[in-house]
Amino acid sequence: MKKGTVFLLSIMTILMFTGCKANSVLENKKVNAKEAVQIIVSKDFGNETVFDKNIPFEEDTSIMDIMQENFDIETAYGGGFVNAINGIKSGFTGAKEKRKRDWFYYVNGILSQVGAGDFYLKPDDVVIWDYHDWSNNMYMSSIIGAYPKNFICDDEDAVEKTEIRYDKTYENESKKLAVFLKDRGLTNLQLANLDGKDIANEKVNTIMIGTWDEMVKIDYIKELYENRKKVGLFFNMDNDIKALTFMGEVTKEYDKAAVIASIVKGYGSTGTLWLVTGNDENCIKRAVKLLFEKPEELRGKFAAIVTEQEILNIPTLN
Repeated sequence: MKKGTVFLLSIMTILMFTGCKANSVLENKKVNAKEAVQIIVSKDFGNETVFDKNIPFEEDTSIMDIMQENFDIETAYGGGFVNAINGIKSGFTGAKEKRKRDWFYYVNGILSQVGAGDFYLKPDDVVIWDYHDWSNNMYMSSIIGAYPKNFICDDEDAVEKTEIRYDKTYENESKKLAVFLKDRGLTNLQLANLDGKDIANEKVNTIMIGTWDEMVKIDYIKELYENRKKVGLFFNMDNDIKALTFMGEVTKEYDKAAVIASIVKGYGSTGTLWLVTGNDENCIKRAVKLLFEKPEELRGKFAAIVTEQEILNIPTLN
């Protein structure tokens, strides 16, 4: 990846055509009646949960269908754009005093790229709608809040395999994580040493587990971190770990902490890079254990800073 490369769409294209690349109308398979999906509605990058519930649906149900059946929805742009959910309206579309605040949705952790009316649901999909600021024209294209569905799906265009790359210090936790994911249906999973070989492969989901000092030696990760505001990493990692707002302002600092964050590997890609890293061994181990012991603690979060006392959603609010 060349220095400065960022994985961005035109923000108005995203607003008008939200959906998931791997789930176009023609590619989706029909589902049986009385299946369910998880719908989460939140505000400000997952910092305020408005709604979180499993909702049953029948075959041939689109995301727009299920939203209109269960929420008070207003649409725009010929019905393809969700302009309001339960009275929370776009601050831009149709507004007299325009503010760049809108609804975005993620399916199984990936920011959507097609209209909600064109995305047909499958059993156990996790759909997260979040109302947030886009005034810096940046966005988070991959979030951790649908875990473990981020890695377990049956889309035809999904990644070919998942790999867990780990520092030896975290071997025990990494192996338990592998068992957890396999038990939930992930078939093509490999364990490997922590290194940067072929890490940019967009057909592979990669989970990296290790200290930041080791992680940042990998050129690909170092470059992503240097462009963190553009690719959606809202933490600073030097001697301390700092939590950032979406605009890059520091709100909290930790002498010991870990981070769980996810980034897409390329424009339009469903292949993701997950970083489970930090500056403290115990905090990193706790972060990995969350993935296989208490995954519900990550539900709806965009990314997380993990300490011995708390799990903080990032980006934070002012």
